[in-house]
Amino acid sequence: MGRVSHPNYKMSIEFIVKANEGHILIQASGSISTADIKEMRIKTVELLNETGIKNYVVDLSKLISIEELSTYTTYMLGKEFKNIKFPLSTKTAVILPVEEATREQVKFMHIVEINRMRGPLEYVTSYEEALEWFGT
Repeated sequence: MGRVSHPNYKMSIEFIVKANEGHILIQASGSISTADIKEMRIKTVELLNETGIKNYVVDLSKLISIEELSTYTTYMLGKEFKNIKFPLSTKTAVILPVEEATREQVKFMHIVEINRMRGPLEYVTSYEEALEWFGT
């Protein structure tokens, strides 16, 4: 559907609407910033409002790092998630980063989001496993 990018980081975030399959695929790679994460959240809500699709596959397997992300910043990103009013009825399957430190940052952010009323989230190891989890 579109590519969101930030000029100061070597990164890519791509949104692919798979309407016939009932989900949206979000792929992030390289290094991203906290601003990129906020921008990604805004685009995700926009796509939800445009399409009505509530299942998301977030492939972070090629994500190398999240810049500027201290424990406090990670916590605040997770806490701010509720402000975007992402419906509880959404389901998100996440393919975690291979990079261990980045994987731990992502997991911590998700814990904070879930504690702030995030809809169901499942860690999966492949795109196919994500589709199975959705029941498609």
